[in-house]
Amino acid sequence: AHLADRSARAIGVISKNANVATGHEGIADAAELAEGIGKHLGAPTEEVVIASTGVIGVRYPEGAVHRAVTGIDLTPADFTAAARGIMTTDTTAKVVSRTVGGATLVGIAKGVGMIEPDMATLLTFVCTDAELDPDTADTIFRSVVERTFNCLSVDTDTSTSDTAVLLANGLAGPVGPEEFEQALFEVMRELTRACAIDGEGAETLIEVNVTGAADFTQARRVAKLVVNSPLVKTAVHGRDPNWGRVAMAVGKASEDERISPDHTRISFAGFEVYPDRLDAESLALVGKAMDAAEVDISVDLGVGAARATVWGCDLTDGYVRINADYTT
Repeated sequence: AHLADRSARAIGVISKNANVATGHEGIADAAELAEGIGKHLGAPTEEVVIASTGVIGVRYPEGAVHRAVTGIDLTPADFTAAARGIMTTDTTAKVVSRTVGGATLVGIAKGVGMIEPDMATLLTFVCTDAELDPDTADTIFRSVVERTFNCLSVDTDTSTSDTAVLLANGLAGPVGPEEFEQALFEVMRELTRACAIDGEGAETLIEVNVTGAADFTQARRVAKLVVNSPLVKTAVHGRDPNWGRVAMAVGKASEDERISPDHTRISFAGFEVYPDRLDAESLALVGKAMDAAEVDISVDLGVGAARATVWGCDLTDGYVRINADYTT
């Protein structure tokens, strides 16, 4: 509601408590938090955005909102501290910056589990001193989110707290929209990759590139089928050159009659594996190539010129342990 007019002065973030499924009391807690922050900053309550992430179904601890608001200590911008403060199961603070013209962009993000936008435990905030009118900023931001954070999946599970906000104060003056969009894309792509690399229990980044698609939607859907497959994820984790699991995942789009094995090509860890099958010696080379921090999977559908890239991670026993013991 506070973003409806595309104007905001502050973002208040609560970490480790989603304040979701808490009924009217939870809404009142969020309103109290926004009001308190607004008073502390001398800003209208409706210009304070609230984001909250963590355990579902539990209210903020009694008195916590009041203590948080009265304890606010405004200091010069420290984005690393802010990125650290919004973490839950993240292991590293995620901060990326770029300059464009005379302006600077700084983005922070949080989210390494229950990540499948557009509903996830993902939070990302970008601040810039570029001057942008709200309509232009909104159009650019949505376009970039669609090609970055909405192309991220850690575990296929959605949650309740997905929030992405761009704040621009205009102090550096105007910047060309195309140049700004490219800089914003670089910031958010790097943050997206950082979330995938830091996926709960993850040891390997998976990047899936789908080309030759009829449109972006088809390309991203097929890429998500691949990166979200537990069998693909475990194959990557085990350095197992079982590329048939990728073929299986592509085949899950069977209702799309434009996709056919007759004109699909698959590459696994830099080696083309389909339709030309590899011999045992070549497969061993694929396995060696998979022993890396990042494994690339490419699929060419052969039906058009559109493409999409998505990012995810392998599935490990570490993921099971984190989530088996999440609240205990």
